[in-house]
Amino acid sequence: MKVWKRVGTATRRAAGSRERALRASESLAAVTAALASLEALSTRRDTGAGELNDWRVLRGGLAEDAPVVARVLDALDSDRADKVFHAVRCALGIAVLLPGRGRTWDGIRLGADAGLSVLGMINQARSRYGGDGSDQAALQVHTAAALARAGGDAKSVDAGLWYLSLQGVLSYGVSGWVKLAGRPWREGVAVSGVMRTHTYGHEGVWKVLRRHPRLEKAATASMLAFESSYPLVYVAGPVVSAGYSAVAMAFHAANGVIMGLGRFVWGFAAFHPAIAYTTSGWSRGRDRSDTLPLVAGAVLATAVAGTAVDAVRRRMRVLDGPAYLSRLTTRRGSVLSYGGKQRGHRTIVFLVNALFATQDHFGWITGNLDRSESVDFITYDRAGYGASREAEGDAFRIEDAVADLVDLVTALTDPGQRVILAGHSYGGEVIRRAAETLPDGAVAGLVFLDATHPAQFAQSASQREGLKLVRDAQRQMGTLVRAGLGVFLDHPAWARRLPTPFRVNAERNYRDGRMWRAGARELRAVETELDVAAPPEIRLLPGVEGLVISASRTMADPDSARFQASLASTFGTQSDGAPVVFDATHDTLLTDALIAGDVTDRILEFVQRTEAA
Repeated sequence: MKVWKRVGTATRRAAGSRERALRASESLAAVTAALASLEALSTRRDTGAGELNDWRVLRGGLAEDAPVVARVLDALDSDRADKVFHAVRCALGIAVLLPGRGRTWDGIRLGADAGLSVLGMINQARSRYGGDGSDQAALQVHTAAALARAGGDAKSVDAGLWYLSLQGVLSYGVSGWVKLAGRPWREGVAVSGVMRTHTYGHEGVWKVLRRHPRLEKAATASMLAFESSYPLVYVAGPVVSAGYSAVAMAFHAANGVIMGLGRFVWGFAAFHPAIAYTTSGWSRGRDRSDTLPLVAGAVLATAVAGTAVDAVRRRMRVLDGPAYLSRLTTRRGSVLSYGGKQRGHRTIVFLVNALFATQDHFGWITGNLDRSESVDFITYDRAGYGASREAEGDAFRIEDAVADLVDLVTALTDPGQRVILAGHSYGGEVIRRAAETLPDGAVAGLVFLDATHPAQFAQSASQREGLKLVRDAQRQMGTLVRAGLGVFLDHPAWARRLPTPFRVNAERNYRDGRMWRAGARELRAVETELDVAAPPEIRLLPGVEGLVISASRTMADPDSARFQASLASTFGTQSDGAPVVFDATHDTLLTDALIAGDVTDRILEFVQRTEAA
């Protein structure tokens, strides 16, 4: 408690002095950095082979994105070098904390802040510790403090303090806004979920919340209101700002005790002297420079305008689609964009994609089919995806997607040509229903690629919960892209694996709201029609052969394996009635070049078998 009283006193004193504010912020951050390195020195086993911070494992992702940096950091891959690294970091933290005054000491702190900034960035790449945000917060403070001191005047210090203030306030505000998008937080059950975990949980608190659900809901609502409203400190005045800081510090202290996030306390406390300084009327009256927030506002306005223009241009490109696509209007009024190759072969394969996916996902498979020169093939985007347009006033059911596919098959199949329908994930349910809808003898075979079983959500609690998680994730993503923020999304791993032309178009759709809106519409139909007491039954279709291909990651889940086996026992042509399993995930079954090549070979073998029947 004495420590926190001192922190509170330092924060209040910082409100009227830029130097005190800067000293308080960098000192709290220095404690964070020193504690981090002391913890690293005391847990040497975590750097051993196969342990949490094994560099040979950590460098994998870095070597892919920044190979030069990875090679430089290889020099620290020894026990001695690692000890020296953390000892230096501790020494620099102590240097910041020394109480000397004057230009010489300011120069020492400048050098120490700069050193801690560089070492902090290196440590981010070399350690999984600090992922709770404490090390990131300290890194922000040391970088801003170093730049502020390097400027050598009051305006530079004010700019640095404004940066830290804005960073701190946004860290709370954004945290609250993101939580609001999550179903468990809105329902008031997220905290008990966290308390049940081994890493951040606390059995005693979990038991209390379990016995008193109203207490958890009230605590969650209070947390969301507190975090989401934090930016109000800039308009509410210094008294309200001080109140918010007091609540925040108490919150961090509780997290330190309950969740074991000790450095979280010091790291985020480092923002509050800057927040106190920038929200204080006293500091404004002492010639405080407010240039940075004005510049930041102008930059933000420019960025908003830029992202809006970018979103409009992206939408136009999405609606135009690649030049090689053709269009077909269905009886329902949908306009489907489709591509492929038709050379008059005996068999034509229609490929149907998953939820929240476009025909670009089949890029490797269609390339392989094209090179085989043995089958015709068609890919398309369902209504609402890519350049495909939904019918006006379309309420949408799964049968609507089936009707569109039936029209596409009817229009593009030559007389006497054999039809194979292949569906990935949800696309598997679409092709199953389409085969039942098309005239007898129209479909020669069905290929299920890690496909949805119509009963999996109704008969499995884990599958039903997975469906809810997908819904929550897509709502968050959909909100982001509809707000025009798609340009800021990372490059998804599945898209990076696709062939270049397909990767470009897939990413364009990924960053556009149309794909997420269409996927959300289809997901609602899945929940309404499949998550029911009496889901549709699968049945063997006379004269229709089947191939069931599953990903090993999917088969690792007992419930998923059971449903894949059910599809295989009904439709599969394997002698043992089991699915063909590839060492893959749900996505890499299509997006990994080597795996997709093996999948294509299986499809071509299946085509040959149906043609020989």
